[in-house]
Amino acid sequence: MTTSPNGVNNANASITDGAGVLGATFAALCCAGTPFIVSALAAVGLSFLRSDAILLPLMGVSLVVALWRVWQGRRVHGSSGPLALAVAGAAALVAGVVFIHGFPAKQVIWSGAVALIAASVWNVSARRRCAT
Repeated sequence: MTTSPNGVNNANASITDGAGVLGATFAALCCAGTPFIVSALAAVGLSFLRSDAILLPLMGVSLVVALWRVWQGRRVHGSSGPLALAVAGAAALVAGVVFIHGFPAKQVIWSGAVALIAASVWNVSARRRCAT
């Protein structure tokens, strides 16, 4: 088990980095009605998960976890770039789900998802460079 300079277990850090981003992205894309997610949920009998009462809190909690992990990474590596990209991605996800409707919403949600994933990868790689 390896730890970072601030005493955080790297294995747990990687899991929470991915979990927050994937949870928020899944919830937002499900709200947008992305066909492969909706059909996969239906195929396994979990269509009830498409409820806003489930997806919006899931997205909120996942975004808090994702942004918290990027904030923790900033404290380790000192770079604000991943945090700024993650905040922009989170704002795009929320805007696409809550405020924007129709075709533009899907574009904003996909852009936010890509930004969150890129911020998480950037954050993890910057943290690993500091650990070495």
